[in-house]
Amino acid sequence: MKEYAGKIGLPLVCAEYDDGNWFELTRGMENIPEGGQRCFLCYRMRLEKTVQYAVENGYEIFTTTLSVSPHKNARVINRIGAELAEKYNLKFYPGDFKKRGGFEKSVQMSKEAGLYRQSYCGCIFSQREAEKRRRKKH
Repeated sequence: MKEYAGKIGLPLVCAEYDDGNWFELTRGMENIPEGGQRCFLCYRMRLEKTVQYAVENGYEIFTTTLSVSPHKNARVINRIGAELAEKYNLKFYPGDFKKRGGFEKSVQMSKEAGLYRQSYCGCIFSQREAEKRRRKKH
């Protein structure tokens, strides 16, 4: 992503992933399937980090691309975004970016740009689920 952002002149901010905090927050939720409460905690953690960056850097509005995934619950993402916007006195741009072909468009754009797309959200538990799905197919 860094290489692609540089190529198209897009400023990119990469937040540090706080896996220690994430594992602490999700302790006991290891076997909850993707799309459940563990994911909702992750959405909140990621959006809270986004909001903190927005506040520290003078932004008035924030959003997330999390909802482009068909595995993500846009209703929950948008509710959390609205809660955080109110808490921090910011505006949140809600969306369900997978709608109207958004997910398919993101896949096509990734292919055209030669970007790697992983088959899971990013956490170790989701990765394990993706591996099980892959093994079942083969």
